[in-house]
Amino acid sequence: MKVSIYYLFILTLTSCFAKVPEFRAPAMPPKVPAGIEYSVHQYRTSVPERSGQLGIAIPENAIGSLPVVVCIHGGGWAKGDKDQMAWMAIRYAQLGYIGVTVAYRLNHEAPLPACILDVKTAIRYLKSISKDVHIDPDRIAVLGYSAGAHLALMIGLSAESDLFKSKDYPTEDSSVQCVVAISAPTDFDTMLERAGHLNFLPEEKSSDPEFITPLSPINWIHEDQIPILLIHGDQDRIVPPYHYEKFSQKCGEFGISNLERYIHPDGNHTFFFRARKTVQPVINNFLVKNLN
Repeated sequence: MKVSIYYLFILTLTSCFAKVPEFRAPAMPPKVPAGIEYSVHQYRTSVPERSGQLGIAIPENAIGSLPVVVCIHGGGWAKGDKDQMAWMAIRYAQLGYIGVTVAYRLNHEAPLPACILDVKTAIRYLKSISKDVHIDPDRIAVLGYSAGAHLALMIGLSAESDLFKSKDYPTEDSSVQCVVAISAPTDFDTMLERAGHLNFLPEEKSSDPEFITPLSPINWIHEDQIPILLIHGDQDRIVPPYHYEKFSQKCGEFGISNLERYIHPDGNHTFFFRARKTVQPVINNFLVKNLN
């Protein structure tokens, strides 16, 4: 089972930022262990329907309001589905959290920035149903991998902006308490400078700085930002080290003290799925510190 999960991620994520065929992964309902309840919710009306869904894993013995870990899949904004991260949501539920896995519109369904609007809508939806599913709306973490880490950072850094806000659940906000970003693309401006255009964006926008700059997490850094944990491999060729280096440098220029990093020696873009025994305790400690 572990081998099959790992190779699923390899197949869907290693070509993240090339121009590749775009598709939504086939539905793969998770295997839910005893003691956990798992349900699928439609957080927005969407075509296809699955692009507006999220899965919620809850401990069967849940009492009161629990902290939440929202997991966001990668795939270059072009592939994947919430089912890819259901196993992680379930594992967090086994640790006493509410675990959530979120789908969003992929580029061929609606190009960037639609996915940013979607994941922020999902946060507001969770807050709107918080009393029904044991969610503490004031203790939410977002955790993403690769493209999902980009979206997690956009949630965490742009909470007060209306730029990526849909009309759904207008009485709620999309603020969260902390972000875990694994192999995160943070700096689209440097990507544009080096490549001349960004293949994962619509052709007419792929070299437009005015369109690209607001999509880049590094441009949303601010003095009062929430705690962020960056996890990255120092040999990542798909999302090179300058992404975490420049992000860290700018945080230093703002005097930000709540940025944490774990840089894995000799780690490539998918190192996390092979090194979870080493990395997971780092994440767990960060979550405990910021959600309790």
